[in-house]
Amino acid sequence: MVKKFLIHIRPKFIYRDAYRFTNTFGLGGILILLYLILIISGIILMFFYIPHPDKAYISMKKIINILPYGRLIRNIHRLSGDLMIFIGFLHILRIATKKVFDNKYRIKNWQIGILMFLLLFLFNFSGYLLPWDTISYWGATIVLNIINHIPILGEKLRIILSGGKNINELTLLRFYTYHIVVLPIIFTFLLMVHFYLIRKAKGVKIQIKSEKIPVSKLYEREILTVLIVIIVLTVISFKNNIYPIMENANSGSIPAVLKAPWYFAGIQFLLTYFPPLIAGVIVPILYSAFMFFFYKINKLSIFIIINLCFVIFTVSEIVK
Repeated sequence: MVKKFLIHIRPKFIYRDAYRFTNTFGLGGILILLYLILIISGIILMFFYIPHPDKAYISMKKIINILPYGRLIRNIHRLSGDLMIFIGFLHILRIATKKVFDNKYRIKNWQIGILMFLLLFLFNFSGYLLPWDTISYWGATIVLNIINHIPILGEKLRIILSGGKNINELTLLRFYTYHIVVLPIIFTFLLMVHFYLIRKAKGVKIQIKSEKIPVSKLYEREILTVLIVIIVLTVISFKNNIYPIMENANSGSIPAVLKAPWYFAGIQFLLTYFPPLIAGVIVPILYSAFMFFFYKINKLSIFIIINLCFVIFTVSEIVK
């Protein structure tokens, strides 16, 4: 059964040129692995986490301090989510450099990939509030305040997302539901479409149709990659302080330094110089539109300049 499934996903033989590691650097496979790790670790955490303001923080502390390997599981979960954004960006960059928009299936797959990449930000943000500590509470507050500046729909959209003007019990429950139900369903559906379009596009684009080799060699490399990623992920996650839990969330206690999650740090950097409408609404929308329709422009220099600016903004805000 497994053999038939693998043959259906991929052909029995592939071109040797498509087997070259530099074609993909294994980025797509790593992303799938990280997503599976997120699902497994998330299911484990679900059994012990309580999505209620009076119990969320306590349940998180119990997961970290009492549950056997609870801190490790949480660190793996958080680190996998962060790495998906980073690896996803590298994956998009690799595809952009290859200029593979030569048929409708690859173009559609690019658009699906961009939608999945944007969903990763929502995935991480919806989980960011769940620990219900000071950092997550005020970090989520910053992002929700930015949403509030969207013309006409801002206030209504914020209320839909958070359940009110301020972060409360309903906000936590909604974010929990988004995180474990709504977003996984959407992301998994898009992932299935992504696989389908890859097969319709006949896999990785190659320059030369060289000799064919058994696809089993590709699976062997992928198994090795899986082992390496899991080992590295586990070793890093054994460190206790990579995702510290601060004091319990308190709307009356504002930290001296307010920072949004690292993946929104670039927007927070722009907020220093531009009004919220420009930095938090217009710029992200224009950036998303540029990425989605990049295949029409297909100018690598423009792609690199725009994304390099966002990387610089993000790093500048993080190291402040």
